[in-house]
Amino acid sequence: MVLNSKYSLLKLLGDGTFGRVVLARDRDSNRDVAIKIIRDVERYMDNAKIEADILKDIRKADPRGTSGCAIMYETFVHESKFFCLVFEPLGTSLYDFLKDNEYRGYWMQDIQHFAKQSMQALAFLHDSLRMTHTDLKPENVLLCTMDARESRFPREAEWMREQKMSAKELKPYMRPVSSDIKIIDFGNATYDDEQHSSTINTRQYRGPEVMLSCGWDTLSDQWSIGCILMELYSGNLLFETHEEMEHLALIERIIGPLPGSILESASSSALKKWFTQQGGGRWRLNWPDNSSSMSSERHVASQRPLNKQVPTMHAGLTDFVAELLELAPGKRKTASSMLKHPFLTEMIYDD
Repeated sequence: MVLNSKYSLLKLLGDGTFGRVVLARDRDSNRDVAIKIIRDVERYMDNAKIEADILKDIRKADPRGTSGCAIMYETFVHESKFFCLVFEPLGTSLYDFLKDNEYRGYWMQDIQHFAKQSMQALAFLHDSLRMTHTDLKPENVLLCTMDARESRFPREAEWMREQKMSAKELKPYMRPVSSDIKIIDFGNATYDDEQHSSTINTRQYRGPEVMLSCGWDTLSDQWSIGCILMELYSGNLLFETHEEMEHLALIERIIGPLPGSILESASSSALKKWFTQQGGGRWRLNWPDNSSSMSSERHVASQRPLNKQVPTMHAGLTDFVAELLELAPGKRKTASSMLKHPFLTEMIYDD
């Protein structure tokens, strides 16, 4: 099949709720492209057109494609009903690559490079476009290459102990040939001067200011990246939960007590739902009093503080992540300032 009189379809790359993505060859330029074909459903089409407008703004501000954000070449309508977006072809998502490796984490050198590129991309979005992505997660960060090579997993012994697995049960560990990445999925991106939704982000990557309805800005993206980097290291969600109360308890267990500054700006409904006011006007999380189960209490109690989740030789990672997971958003570092963090230039050893 040929789309828009010039794109020869090569293969299906993936299916989703919104539609599908196919690999095609552009006959005019003789280059491969990825085409996102949106289902003929009004709300999917409307969302895709909003995303396309945002992607046009990104391309205009980044004509050379160096920002670390996905590049859209053009849009067209197929058979008068299918809205299509044409992108540079990229590899698999960081999540899918992690999953294919049976949730064994990435090499530290790769994580260091992911961290630097994430900050560069967010510095571009936040400073140049005044935009918050609002849905950063490993599924929305793609490797630029489809190629991988078999490698050893440097933290295999510790990982197997924690997972109670033997080497015989594992398939070969793969490492991407290149650690270059691009951020995708701008369908929910929000400009600073636009109406801000009350709830953003997938739960496990959602900052406390969003959970407590304090209002949010570009710094909420920083929190999400902090969660992502720790997941890429361990293979596990940093905040593995589906409950809001448990989520807050995990944050206090792993990061520390929620500061008064954020609780003072929280909505009255959030405070009433999850906290109790003590003497002196201070608020305390109703945990474990209002936990949903004993297993939930055990899950929270089993978590280690952030700085205990990596060995000493990798302390640079948790030093970096701690700046991103600053509980008070007003004290959280911007992406541009995080580019000066020593972790991004330190010599990494992964043995």
